[in-house]
Amino acid sequence: MNISNDNVNPYKDTVPEPGAKIGPNKIELLIGEGGNANIYKVWHTGLEAVRAIKILRKGNNKEAQERFLTEAKILADIHHPNIIEIHGLGYWDRQVPFIEMEFIDGTPVAKLISQNSRIALPAALAITYYVCVALHYAHTKEYTLYGKVFRGLIHRDIKPDNIFLSKSGIVKLMDFGIARPSEISLHTVGDKIMGTLVYLSPEQLAGGTLDHRTDIFSLGAVLYEMITGHRAFPQKKLADLVQAKTKGTYKPVGSYDTAVPAGVTELITRAMAISPDDRFPNAARFGQSIYESLREVSDLSPDLILNQFIRDPGSVMIKKPPVFTPKNLIIGGLITLGAAIALGALLYVIL
Repeated sequence: MNISNDNVNPYKDTVPEPGAKIGPNKIELLIGEGGNANIYKVWHTGLEAVRAIKILRKGNNKEAQERFLTEAKILADIHHPNIIEIHGLGYWDRQVPFIEMEFIDGTPVAKLISQNSRIALPAALAITYYVCVALHYAHTKEYTLYGKVFRGLIHRDIKPDNIFLSKSGIVKLMDFGIARPSEISLHTVGDKIMGTLVYLSPEQLAGGTLDHRTDIFSLGAVLYEMITGHRAFPQKKLADLVQAKTKGTYKPVGSYDTAVPAGVTELITRAMAISPDDRFPNAARFGQSIYESLREVSDLSPDLILNQFIRDPGSVMIKKPPVFTPKNLIIGGLITLGAAIALGALLYVIL
């Protein structure tokens, strides 16, 4: 007896292999695996361009599919240089959804940390600055989802794996899989905690009410890790992690073997405050403080710092303050005196 395969979903038994076609895209290689989806580097045969596709993994339930489609709708309405761009939505075998997006030829921050032990302070601040810029855009933009207009989006999963640095030095924020509008939760998850636990804010870890400041906490934890090379909350057991976060207990940044200005330590402490009211009020203010601290440690612009870091991570150094020896103090005094005399002469002529 012949059994029809019309209703059989081959995705239950297999995953795409290199050379397979998904829509107009030919798969080249697997570049990422997550809890719900795989990401592939592909070649768009029609446009002759390199792209990436994100496709649901086998065994996902209806809720995971809804979150996947919500991510596609969100990304379709986002156009920012520091946020990954979506190109389209399609279905593999007319059943399994996939998102076609830009291919980021670069490295996640998590890998940069592991490769270099830690990220040089100017580069860490520059990366954080651009993530702040991206978050400010996401937190304040209007979105139309399921026929309703919402203002502001919470990412809810800021972590080193979701921040990429391209080979041209451009920071890209990605993975909006559990993002939601500020005003409403689109998907009920019951007691399930969404996001990567070690980077979640205390209120998110406790399943409390969230606003955009939860992303600020998570970004502060990422900055801490970039600078020190260690997680702020390394606890392995959930109970220990919850206790540490609710009490705000973590090893001080300055206790590691790395030079960190007091101003940078203070802004990390503020970003990771237990109460959202004690954090930066928004990503723009956090970014402004990051930029001010960056100016104190480097004379280069954020983009030049990251271009230099990509070429040679060891070449990104903190600028040294001027050393005042008796000789240059005398020279400086003479210059100041000369400037004062010149100014006095100018005023005499004018008067």
